[in-house]
Amino acid sequence: MEVRDSLEMTHTPDYLNFLRCYFRAFSAILTNYTTPQATENAEHKLRNVVIEILNRLPHSEVLRPFVQDLLKLSLRVLTQDNEDNALLAIRIVFDLLRNFRPTVEAEVQPFIDFVVVIYRNFPDTLAYFFDNPNTSASMAASMPMQHLDPTSDAPGMMQVPGGGQLNPSTRSFKIVTESPLVVMFLFQLYAKLVQTNIPQLLPLMVKAIAIKGPDKVPPHLKTPFNDLKGAQVKVGSASVDFGYLLCGIPDGLLFLLQTLSFLTYLLKSNAEYIKSFEESICKSIVNLLVTCPPDSVSIRKARFDLGLSQIHVTICALR
Repeated sequence: MEVRDSLEMTHTPDYLNFLRCYFRAFSAILTNYTTPQATENAEHKLRNVVIEILNRLPHSEVLRPFVQDLLKLSLRVLTQDNEDNALLAIRIVFDLLRNFRPTVEAEVQPFIDFVVVIYRNFPDTLAYFFDNPNTSASMAASMPMQHLDPTSDAPGMMQVPGGGQLNPSTRSFKIVTESPLVVMFLFQLYAKLVQTNIPQLLPLMVKAIAIKGPDKVPPHLKTPFNDLKGAQVKVGSASVDFGYLLCGIPDGLLFLLQTLSFLTYLLKSNAEYIKSFEESICKSIVNLLVTCPPDSVSIRKARFDLGLSQIHVTICALR
């Protein structure tokens, strides 16, 4: 905790010494001395603080000798840890891929492979939240993420009052929400990846946005339902301003937004891959507009704008 609160030294000439002293220790904590946790406890908090520190490291030339190891470590967290830590890890991955290319090119494909996995598992993720009574009951009792008190006298694993279940990264609508933007960026940097990955990734994305989800959602599952819809929309319309669309939209709706955003990007740059999915995509857009939660005006307006944009791009690209 003290190291995290003293990160201003990374903006001084002592940054390299900081990395030499602490990076190996951080890596050992995440790989040898702790394991990913399914509940909020002391071990999870330790891992979370370490990953937060790594996420806040300045991406200057001083970091370059550590980039390969940091990227591999972050990919390990992304693919094996819980949702909270994976969300930090995917930001690290994105920043490293953006700031240190082409040094990190060898790690691009493993990231895309992970995205393929989470889309392939998407129907199972849906069932994990909405068809599993044990998961539903745990989520009903759980509380939002809290900072644990490291000075607590409680022995062993510190439990957050009221639950604190942590979803695995492979069962996270939020991780799916964040992935398309990174993939779009990578496809722009490495055009050769499009032909090798789109034939596998695109059908999975189209299938994901076509899933309607449950007709009725109990109050304790409203947040994951919003996460579902948001992630689906997000895969489709990169031509729409993300900041405008996502302002005020609950996490649950972001997955849909991200997926549709990605599909629109493909329409503009690789329309030949989309043509066979034209009818399915249009039907999915209409379904997303219809299934938007009725109590959220901002979400409905954002979806409507997104739907108009997507339909316009579809017509232009496939004319």
